[in-house]
Amino acid sequence: MSTRGFLGMFSKAAPAADVTKLKPGIALPHVTLPTTEGGRVEVGAPTGRWQLVVVYRGKHDPLCVTYLAALQHLMPEFEELSCDVVAVSADTRGKACSFVDDLRGAVLAVSPDTRAGRIGFKVAYGLTEDQMRRWGLYVSRPLGPEESINLFSEPALFLINPAGLLHVMVYSNASFARPDLKQIVQGIKMVQDRKQPIRGTYY
Repeated sequence: MSTRGFLGMFSKAAPAADVTKLKPGIALPHVTLPTTEGGRVEVGAPTGRWQLVVVYRGKHDPLCVTYLAALQHLMPEFEELSCDVVAVSADTRGKACSFVDDLRGAVLAVSPDTRAGRIGFKVAYGLTEDQMRRWGLYVSRPLGPEESINLFSEPALFLINPAGLLHVMVYSNASFARPDLKQIVQGIKMVQDRKQPIRGTYY
């Protein structure tokens, strides 16, 4: 692609909507979503435990499978830290269930233990544009029907403490820029051991 064509591609980007990012120390706006297992989950509601909310782009992105497979392999460590985990996307039920099938396959591919095909966290779907806006997420239009036919969220991660407040937040606008999950585990352990307060509240 020529430099002119490359620059022209960027010039087609639409102006960003006015969305306010959430601030540390507040409650994550509660959102009730259906899960692939059936039933519903109230994301962000205080439970007296740590909660990790992982927002992923959707079935169309293979990096989401890789990332959440890594999350599954770390589930014993999250469980040891009394941290519940839920993954959330704007996918439809059909795409979310198909994604979970792909995820099981990715997990089993690196483990001879068939029990490893069990996904130890809830996978919720159906995040709406209004809900994405309330969470301050970066939202993308699909590049074509092979990607999606609906708006979808870019990756994000919210760590909620037992009081129901946002302790850590990570927003991204690109598939390849996501926090290292092993560092998240180590960080939660450090916060718990040292009783570290919420940081970044000055402004």
